[in-house]
Amino acid sequence: MINLLYPEGYEPSGRIISEKTAESLELKYIAMLICPYNTDFALKVLTELVTDESVIVWRQDILEDFINIPQLEILLYNSIHTIYEGSLSVYARTGSTQSFFELNDNISQMEAFVDCMEKCHSFVLEYGCKIRSAGIKAVLREIESHYNSDDFKQLISEIKELKTVLENDIQSVTIGINLDNLMRPTEVMLLSVDKEPIRKATLFERLFRKDKKSEPLSEVYVRKYKDGQVAEIDKKLFEELDALGRDYIRRANTAMNRCYVECTDFLVKLSPQIDFYVGAKGLCERAAKTGLPVCRPKIVSKEKRIFICRDMHDPVLTNKTAALIFRGDEVRPILTNDCRLDDDARIFLITGTNNGGKTTYIRAVAVNRVLAQAGLYVYASEAEISPCSSVFSHYPLEEKVGIDTSRFTEECRELKRTIESADEYSLVLLNESLSSTNPYDSLIIAEELLKIFADIGCSMLYTTHIIEMTEIPDKINPNAPKSRLGTLTAECDESGRPTYKITAGKPDFSRNARYIFEKYGISFEEYKKGIAE
Repeated sequence: MINLLYPEGYEPSGRIISEKTAESLELKYIAMLICPYNTDFALKVLTELVTDESVIVWRQDILEDFINIPQLEILLYNSIHTIYEGSLSVYARTGSTQSFFELNDNISQMEAFVDCMEKCHSFVLEYGCKIRSAGIKAVLREIESHYNSDDFKQLISEIKELKTVLENDIQSVTIGINLDNLMRPTEVMLLSVDKEPIRKATLFERLFRKDKKSEPLSEVYVRKYKDGQVAEIDKKLFEELDALGRDYIRRANTAMNRCYVECTDFLVKLSPQIDFYVGAKGLCERAAKTGLPVCRPKIVSKEKRIFICRDMHDPVLTNKTAALIFRGDEVRPILTNDCRLDDDARIFLITGTNNGGKTTYIRAVAVNRVLAQAGLYVYASEAEISPCSSVFSHYPLEEKVGIDTSRFTEECRELKRTIESADEYSLVLLNESLSSTNPYDSLIIAEELLKIFADIGCSMLYTTHIIEMTEIPDKINPNAPKSRLGTLTAECDESGRPTYKITAGKPDFSRNARYIFEKYGISFEEYKKGIAE
């Protein structure tokens, strides 16, 4: 089967982002934006980490075809949905012998399919040379092979023949009924099939007619009562009529099976994948409307272990802000930041002003990496990214009550599990981890933790308010670890107000403290002024 997520013969790695990490990164929100009617499918694609750069590039090419050729979305999205909805109707009635109406309706569905195939063929003739991706080329080749097949030509012929028979050759039937001594129907037989509808003859016609054809003596009998029900005793009157349609319906079913199994099955299965790419295109367009950049990242081998983004912003925050902008609300402009994880430093301790964007920054790194590995565009003006093998996140836990249980104890256990699972290609996010104990213990454990992750060689972003942690890189880096450490800070202006810029270096906590004092009105100086007054 053709697949737009993986090249032929490729087996997924099976590396899955955990539900907990997906929740902390709000990946379900991103999946909902991509596929609002099939969010679970989109989330599954996002959380299945692709580590083969050739597969990622293969997906990027498909998305780029959708972006560069708008007619492709119109063709595949509309055509496949028409076929998909028609197939549900046809499959539901395959084998039905209830009425000629159902047969005729099924033929209409097949005609819609034929029309879609004609449109696909016209698209190939006009735009086929502009398609660049191997995945879309394979889909169009498959469509063309069905379009040019003898089965498709036979299908068109059979549809035409069946439609002619239903429209012209069967307008009425004449039946004979044998009754018992109580005047109950006992036998029903088909007498004739006519091309003309039965009508009630005039008195003159009945008296002077010369032919021997049967004429109705009363109004044409109706199978159903006004309430839509059929009397049990009357059903036998119509069994012969139903049998009349069986041969035609059997032929129609043969055509439908050939049409919907051989021709449409692969298109119907592609429907959620088409939705995914169409939604991914919409995700790019949505960000562009805010004036913020998106780009196709350059994918390099995972062995390089790099993540470089210029003018990066958080997909979650950007889309939530866009929703407010589209609604007409006034919002604070989103600022972009740069991020560079490479041989100079792959592990960063991020300190700085409160509410300065540290958590948003690390989420931006993780979500953009997930988008990149799904083959989608990232929220940056330029990007060069190596696939990572796994993503781990550790956010503050709620207090758990129980014997030998505390938030700090549980954090340590979880961090130990991460150490056992992480490798040099992993991305680890620690957001205020180890803050549930006293600063002295946190500092000691954090240093040991950073030594371990530096030796593993993974990439890590660690937000913390413990300023003393910024001295740890100077202790670890001289030992030439697999991943060097660096420090980042969430800046504030001269008044201590957050600027939401994340830059290399250590913070000036005194400026931020003054801003907090002023914001909440709690300072010794203000207190003394109040007493004096």
